[in-house]
Amino acid sequence: MARRRKSDSEGGVSLDSLMDALTNVVAVLILVLILVQADVSRTVQKLMDDLKPATPEEVQQAREDLAKLETQRERREEMLEAEAPKPAALEAERRKVALLEKDVGKNEELLADLKELRELEKKLRTDRDKEQAETVKLQEEIAKLEALLDSTPEKIAKPDIVTIPSSREIPPSAKIYYALVFDGRVHLIDPFTPIDLFENEFRQNKGDWIAQRIKRQGADRLLYDKNKIMKHFEGFDWRNRRGQDVSMLSRPHWNRIQIVIKPDKQKGGTTTDQLREPGSAFEQAVKALSRVRNAVLLFRVNPNSFSTYLLARPMADRANLPSGWEVSWNQQYAFQIPDLEVKPTGAPPPPPENPKPKPAGPPKLDPRLD
Repeated sequence: MARRRKSDSEGGVSLDSLMDALTNVVAVLILVLILVQADVSRTVQKLMDDLKPATPEEVQQAREDLAKLETQRERREEMLEAEAPKPAALEAERRKVALLEKDVGKNEELLADLKELRELEKKLRTDRDKEQAETVKLQEEIAKLEALLDSTPEKIAKPDIVTIPSSREIPPSAKIYYALVFDGRVHLIDPFTPIDLFENEFRQNKGDWIAQRIKRQGADRLLYDKNKIMKHFEGFDWRNRRGQDVSMLSRPHWNRIQIVIKPDKQKGGTTTDQLREPGSAFEQAVKALSRVRNAVLLFRVNPNSFSTYLLARPMADRANLPSGWEVSWNQQYAFQIPDLEVKPTGAPPPPPENPKPKPAGPPKLDPRLD
């Protein structure tokens, strides 16, 4: 009897289950891919929705950045295409590098100095801030004082009172010195030193200065040359140590010459504030003048400076220097040179037509001592 062949189903393996499994896996992968694709689409859409539109300025800036990048790219391409440097060029670059390394040390020293300067600057700024704080504090104090001053009633100043005591005549033998008081300053005038200097020069040169001799009984009358005398004393040292200007004056029709002493209105004399200080220049001058025999001091006071006179006058009294005062508006002292007659160089001016009579004034009083 022949052997029976086994069926294929009994001997082989079925592939249906494997196909089912593979089909399920592929389906799952496709589903996952669909889900991922959907999520990516939503994310991209959200990013696009959230993305703000670029402004024209940002677009222009992006274009400029792109142009810079393009320029850099072209430059690098040119550098790549350029020929390699030669050994001589490399050696020159090495020398430059060596010099730069040498300069680094110097730069480090400069940086150290810069550090010290910054520390000094910091200290000075601190001091400045401190002083500024103190200044602000002082300004606040000043503001408080000004507020108190504004609220304080103004005190009416008492006027300067100048009394006129019993006066007496100046002795004929007195040597009168003058004190001009104006614009808050007192200027001591010495008329005797210029006269002594002039007489000394006159004795030496009077023979050359004679312009005309007029015969008369007794002594001849001598007229001197005015121009020669005035020229001789141009730039003459009058030995005035008070900063006063001493000069000579004569009009063409005059037959006399004057000596004029002009005080320095800005820097000369002694001010009112200086008179309040002990040992002022005027006080020392008055003490020295009190030792001159027969010396007398006459104050000529401008009405704008009676307060200055009231400070200067007691100094003369304490020095026992005979003194007096009178009101005067003159800001210089002029006097004629005695016993000197010069020849006029011109005619006097014509009298005015229809002259107006001058109003009668108070009688002129001779200066007296207090």
